[in-house]
Amino acid sequence: MGITALQILSIDLGTEILPGISMAKEPIEGDVMSRPPRRMDKVLVSNTLLGYAYLFPGQVQALGCVLSYCYVFWSHGISIRDLWMSALVSWKRDGEVFYSNGLSFSVEEQMYIGRQATSAWQMGIVFGQFFNIWSARTRRTSVYRQGVCSNRFLILALAVEVILIACFVYVPGLNELLGGAPIPWQCWTVVAAVGVSIFAYNEGRKYCIRAYPESRVVHYLKW
Repeated sequence: MGITALQILSIDLGTEILPGISMAKEPIEGDVMSRPPRRMDKVLVSNTLLGYAYLFPGQVQALGCVLSYCYVFWSHGISIRDLWMSALVSWKRDGEVFYSNGLSFSVEEQMYIGRQATSAWQMGIVFGQFFNIWSARTRRTSVYRQGVCSNRFLILALAVEVILIACFVYVPGLNELLGGAPIPWQCWTVVAAVGVSIFAYNEGRKYCIRAYPESRVVHYLKW
């Protein structure tokens, strides 16, 4: 299991609420008054926006979650290849000893590693959104021109988000309640690297929109 039901609820009802609300306080983009009015027949949610949401950041963040999840097993010397179909006989309280790379893992060890992996996935979603929201602040204007700290509500919300996910992952008792366990610090760097790639792509996309507004290729990058 990649993530438990309680961990999903901790994201939906905990870490994601304040950042979402803070976007209502985001200042308007600097060039909004120089743009022509939206056409009457133009939809608010365009195909390019849907394509971007489902084909790029969602998939890239999922990659960060998978890599973070896998890193937990790698850190224990477990080959991902050996995990195939292993849940049929292992990784459960009444399961068997699991073997990988010449190492053996008791049921107790398996349960702990499994909880670590779910926390890594949970952190991957939340920390990945931490980076993605910076890109979502503007459609065309660079975040640097908009002002990195121009929305103090967002800064506060993201600080609370990071504190909450750290508590969900590392606070004894709370992480066990959610079905998780403390994770290696390297998991955070994996997700951060993936998150930075989303931010870099969007800054490049926005630059192309500003620099080449009439380009047919750029047309598919607008939303």
